Amino acid sequence: MQKVMLSAKILAAATIGLSVLTFASTASATSLVPNIEGEIKTTNLGCLSNATCIDTTNAAQSPFTYKVTSLDVDGSGTKFGKSLLFVDNRDTANTNYGLGITFGTQDAGTNPPGGEYWLRAVATNASGNPVENGQLEIGQFFFDFLGKEVDSLTLELFDVEDKDITKILTVNGAAPNPSIIAAEGLNGNTQRITIKNVQNFQIQLGNPNSTKFPNTGDGVAMRSVPEPATVISLGALAVAGMFGTRQRRKIGV
Repeated sequence: MQKVMLSAKILAAATIGLSVLTFASTASATSLVPNIEGEIKTTNLGCLSNATCIDTTNAAQSPFTYKVTSLDVDGSGTKFGKSLLFVDNRDTANTNYGLGITFGTQDAGTNPPGGEYWLRAVATNASGNPVENGQLEIGQFFFDFLGKEVDSLTLELFDVEDKDITKILTVNGAAPNPSIIAAEGLNGNTQRITIKNVQNFQIQLGNPNSTKFPNTGDGVAMRSVPEPATVISLGALAVAGMFGTRQRRKIGV
């Protein structure tokens, strides 16, 4: 009878763990990147292209709600202006966005894996016109989670090739300590950086004044990657806890 009761407790604990995991799996579909191609509506620029305008403060268009502000990509606004921000899937060509913006299935620089939705910046010059037909993926953006706090946010960065440039500038208004900077990598590399307890953050994507690519700059694409593994370990701990309880009782007999 005791073995049956113990098995029932273990099963219950495992069920709790799996229930949490199921919730995490649902949450893992909630990303900073909406599953629709178009232009992200920023607080200061709105939507300027002919692409679908994506309002990330609207849960119907972006399950994870937030707002984005575009900032001067080089801090001065003399060479580059404020970048536009798009959601793009490389499997599809988008040639009707206007403003000279063309996204092919293959472009001159940053080509993230196909079949996935990525945030891609579109650099503009000081006059506000897109650079390289929209194929220079460089920008500086402020993401605000509308009063929510995210315990842990993992960002996946594609094709960082210049050092000390692509980085988190602020978290909740303060410079992170230690600094969170993507490393210099080979062409097509993918890196992950994680920030904790986030209400807002400011990020620099790519290098507009690259010495490695002086004619084009170093473009970088970004998406967010949920991490449900931590929740799995909670389920395992629940099961382990039942075993521990049973062992302690046996010792006390």
